[in-house]
Amino acid sequence: MAERHMPPPLRFLLAARRSELHGLEALARGCDLVVRIGALAHALQKERGYSNLYLCSGDARLLPALADLSRQSEAVETDVRHRLDGLAADPAPGNVRARLLNAIAYSLFRLEELAGLRRQVRDRRVPAEDADARFTRAVGSLLAIVFEAADTATDPGVTRNLVALLNFMQGKELSGQERACGVMGFTAGCFTDAQKARMLGLAASQDRSFGIFAQYAEAGAQQRWEQIQQQGQPVRRLRGMAQRTSDGQRVDASLAELWFELYTARIDAMRGLESLLADALAQRCAQRIADTRQELDDRRLLLSRYADHASGRTPSMVYSVQGRVMDEPPPDGVGEELERSILDMMREQALRMQHADDALAAARGALDETKRIDRAKLLLIGRYGLTEQAAHERLQRAAMDGGLSLADVARLIVEQDEN
Repeated sequence: MAERHMPPPLRFLLAARRSELHGLEALARGCDLVVRIGALAHALQKERGYSNLYLCSGDARLLPALADLSRQSEAVETDVRHRLDGLAADPAPGNVRARLLNAIAYSLFRLEELAGLRRQVRDRRVPAEDADARFTRAVGSLLAIVFEAADTATDPGVTRNLVALLNFMQGKELSGQERACGVMGFTAGCFTDAQKARMLGLAASQDRSFGIFAQYAEAGAQQRWEQIQQQGQPVRRLRGMAQRTSDGQRVDASLAELWFELYTARIDAMRGLESLLADALAQRCAQRIADTRQELDDRRLLLSRYADHASGRTPSMVYSVQGRVMDEPPPDGVGEELERSILDMMREQALRMQHADDALAAARGALDETKRIDRAKLLLIGRYGLTEQAAHERLQRAAMDGGLSLADVARLIVEQDEN
């Protein structure tokens, strides 16, 4: 029986399943965007690191490698822009989508600035601190797109994968910022009090992001992360050395290159795990779509048979002890067997959706918390003209002074702005 000839309850039951499928397909497109943006963020992180090393050291031998990294970033950016162009042409409505498009507009604005920044870096016409901040703003704007794209996730399993990936990406970006700060401090021979505070803050923020990642990551990813952590002892020793430096206790500037090499090896290992998480996310999306399509086909066939039986077109040739064809409709309409089957199917679908909603709410908690912190920082940046790092430090001070978590302080700031 064609679906349009089915009774209305059956048509709407199938429509609910189709809606779930469409949501998963949209989620898969969002996950694809997350993967592509992750590749661009990594390329820019690497370019930022070499730019800082070149600006601080003035070593012209780094220029060819830096030029090659810039070309790699531009190639990945071209791919991401092509993907974003398709989103601009999609008229799908919704406040979540509006926020996503706004985040994309801001990110493209930041990416447009990079061509001029690269020329200034090449000619050493920009301080390392400024170049670092401008690259960081570009990477931060990309991560904002990622978090807005993740806001459309409606499948609990996929959302758990997303939460793990996004928090790992955030921790990796904070690691890149620490690498850049360390290059500047070691090149100078000692760290200022502000640089020491920033290094401590970045390390603490990394611990938080990686902690959430570990909470939601699958066992294989957690084991890979433990291996990376075990190999990080040299970086931790240099961290401690940075905190002990002063005008009267300086270190050899050549440590900057050692710090950079050790930290780059660490971040490259993180990129391998990041790719593993992205692959797992893509596979989860693809499997959920395949399963849902199969379930929809099975459900459509089953309901079609029910409808045919109810109409008397194809009665089953199985007889009951009362001498009546089973599933043959009685004179007064839909039989009890069919009614029970449809109601059971509706109950099963409603129960499954409720379980999914409960699991989704639990998984989204960490995602929403991270987004709230980022929004609070943006509010502080806009209100007081702070840098991203200064805004984060202000949140941290408020949390320590008030005995609150960073997420609680961020929630208060966002709520005050909305009132």
